[in-house]
Amino acid sequence: MKRSSYFLLLTFVLALVATPVSAQDPDYIFYVPDADAPNGSNLDLTVGFDNLGAPIGGFSFGVCHDPAALQLNSATDVGTTTENSNNGAPPGFLAINVYPEAIPGQSDAAGWNMGVVIDLFGGAFIEPGTGYTLGTGSYTVVGDAGTSTSVGTCDTVGLPPVDVVVVVAGASIIPTQNPGTVTIPAGPPPFLYSSGSTSVPYDVDSGNASATVNMSVLEDPSSPSYVSVTQGFSMGVSHDTALLTVAGNPEWIVSSFSPDFFGPALVTGGWTVGIVYSFTGVNTLEFDAATEVIGVTYDADPALLAGLDTETSTEISFSNELGAPPVVNVVVVGGNSIDVGFESGTITFVPVTDTPFLRGNCNNDGTTNIADGIWILNFLYQSGPAATCTAACDFNDDGMMDMSDAIGVISWRLMDGPPPSAPFPDCGTVAGADCEATSYCP
Repeated sequence: MKRSSYFLLLTFVLALVATPVSAQDPDYIFYVPDADAPNGSNLDLTVGFDNLGAPIGGFSFGVCHDPAALQLNSATDVGTTTENSNNGAPPGFLAINVYPEAIPGQSDAAGWNMGVVIDLFGGAFIEPGTGYTLGTGSYTVVGDAGTSTSVGTCDTVGLPPVDVVVVVAGASIIPTQNPGTVTIPAGPPPFLYSSGSTSVPYDVDSGNASATVNMSVLEDPSSPSYVSVTQGFSMGVSHDTALLTVAGNPEWIVSSFSPDFFGPALVTGGWTVGIVYSFTGVNTLEFDAATEVIGVTYDADPALLAGLDTETSTEISFSNELGAPPVVNVVVVGGNSIDVGFESGTITFVPVTDTPFLRGNCNNDGTTNIADGIWILNFLYQSGPAATCTAACDFNDDGMMDMSDAIGVISWRLMDGPPPSAPFPDCGTVAGADCEATSYCP
């Protein structure tokens, strides 16, 4: 509240009501427009005025709201008819007082009030006409989606409360008053957090597996404020801690800039992160397309995957209950926290069983002999058929099928060279070996 103007405003109001008229006069109309605004958005509501009567030399009013639905941030005459009503100059007297909520001893109602004398010497007026604007209140919508609330002029703001009147030829006239309705639309939250889904093959013998999942953000095109300029967000993501652990910390994966504040944390049940793009407002993001923002790598517990012959799936989901105190999933727009919707993702671990093979048996006939060396040379230099088990052709187990493997086979068979690497002389498996199929191993 602007205390410095309170007593001046009080004096002004007492002067206004010196010649009261009790009934609402249809020639003078105060009104607040209807508006639709989602939870968390900012909303300006301007008091309008239609003058169908005589010139007015001043006015006063209060504007009431429900603080459970709207948070009053400020009030002003800037940008309204009032601002330059004194023949192009500011009014001779202007007082605006703001009460975001009822305050004992100051105001019985939440709202703001305004008192104006256009010219202290009676030389300027608001002439008959329509579409005038008197003052603007700035609010943040805090009510629940699917509800509505009324905002209108009233005579209960301030102590003593300010009356709703216009001054015509020294008389105070009560204008007709039409409140506005603010509708807080129901429907999906304006933003959607999505966790990517992925399938990861792993070696069934070792059970070792890891997966990287990227989190994305998308704004609903039906959002009233689309496309919103966002300033940051917070995120909490849970996982099955019996199966998964987070490898390292969540990482920022937007390439266009690095945020001024990036606060990841590993917590019981998952992880959280808070991001402020820029303390000075230089960097912002718009999510008119799904944008990947956070990347996280998970390691699986090998003991739980080793030996399984079926896929294992686990959910990556968003939660508002992680951390102490809990980190809530929100996107920040205009300094306000906007609720988000969730789309969970799934990691599927797919077991890959290693195929048994016989080292050196490149042609898949069940024995290792000179024919395998010829098969390798034919494939490498004569465009011959490829082997169904490349690992079997890798005679010396150096990770490649090349000339040295053909020489190794021939040397072993004809020149008493060293035998093939394991598995040999019996079929066996090698974890992760490049071997699609064999027809000779049990």
